[in-house]
Amino acid sequence: MPLSTQSQGDAEQYVLVASLDNARNLSNILKITMSPSQPYFRLSTFGNSGNAHYDYPKDSDMMELFRCTKTQTNRYKMSLLKPSTKALALSCKVSVRTDSRGFLSLQYLVRNDDGQICFVEYFCCPDEEVEEQ
Repeated sequence: MPLSTQSQGDAEQYVLVASLDNARNLSNILKITMSPSQPYFRLSTFGNSGNAHYDYPKDSDMMELFRCTKTQTNRYKMSLLKPSTKALALSCKVSVRTDSRGFLSLQYLVRNDDGQICFVEYFCCPDEEVEEQ
């Protein structure tokens, strides 16, 4: 099961948010690739406006932990992911996981104004299966 956890610092706080926002503007589909070799964690979109790939190396300052044993690529409808971006914008850390069927689990760690920690979880099923090439 691939697992990637993002820790957002002050300077990088909105990098994933901006990537998803740009991806949403280019396409209705987001392709997520997780791999034990490069590109490790990739967000991709394909549309009339062009293609976009956002690569996150496993040793990036944004990655607190990266664990992936086999390459997995899945597609998700942006319309299903859009509601999760509000929690993403407020989060301190993000955990991104997929299971063997491609079900996406997004877990957001959010601190409220009192400093209490809350978790928001969001699940999304894949749009279609993508065969490895």
